[in-house]
Amino acid sequence: MWWTNFVHSFINQLAVLRITDLIDILAVSYLVYKALKFVRDTKTMQLIKGLVLLVVVTQVSSFANLNTLHYILSNVLQLGLIAWLIVFQPELRRLLEHVGRSSMGKWFNSKGEFDENVLQMIRKIAHGAQAMSNNRVGALIVIENEDNISHMISAGITVDAEPTSELLENIFVPNTPLHDGAVVIRDGKIALAACVLPLSQNPNIRQALGTRHRAGIGISEESDAVVIIVSEETGNISVAYRGVLKTGYEEESLREQVIDLLSSSILTKNGSEKFDWRNIVKRGKNE
Repeated sequence: MWWTNFVHSFINQLAVLRITDLIDILAVSYLVYKALKFVRDTKTMQLIKGLVLLVVVTQVSSFANLNTLHYILSNVLQLGLIAWLIVFQPELRRLLEHVGRSSMGKWFNSKGEFDENVLQMIRKIAHGAQAMSNNRVGALIVIENEDNISHMISAGITVDAEPTSELLENIFVPNTPLHDGAVVIRDGKIALAACVLPLSQNPNIRQALGTRHRAGIGISEESDAVVIIVSEETGNISVAYRGVLKTGYEEESLREQVIDLLSSSILTKNGSEKFDWRNIVKRGKNE
């Protein structure tokens, strides 16, 4: 039976499988995974669809002996690949910069313990977000990660103050000068307030989401910033990261999520202490 032959063939293949083959499979799988996450961006996805369609039509024209059409499409395809490299150079650069910046990489590449000042900052931000959620006060807080987002924001008023839950709540009080816009957290401080962020152009975003959420998603699509959004209508706390919006957070879960998303260079201080994953768990989850 075909099933028996298939099983025997599968077992024979496993018998000759080497450790290098397994590493090869895992490496290719990881690269495919990162590529799929990259093309999830709307502009890139549309471009990929166009390239695939162009390649298919070119091959069909070749098989059907449509020589003139094949010649034209072949040249267009070559020019299209060059145009793709030029137009999407910033996205390709960011892709290369972010290769290896995964949660797993963060744990294993850490060179010190979590900085207590950073953890304290995260606790205050989470507490402020929860307080604003309870009072139905809308808020948009951008925590700069490894990517510098200065060129992505406009307007903004310099604050340069230590982040506290009370200060964040006062900034976002309705009908005050700084409430309309985003707060940017940089180097452990509230650097800017009333910032204007790029809106996401993703057509798949729910229509119910307003400008605050679209701005939060937009900046997260263009950088590795961690964005906290408090809905004025529902009080829901959401986090946008890499263009993905997740909601339903409360103070404790929000704190844990921010710790998980921030890079090791932001969370840690260069110390001589030996790295211990149990300290990561203890500090990251229980404080």
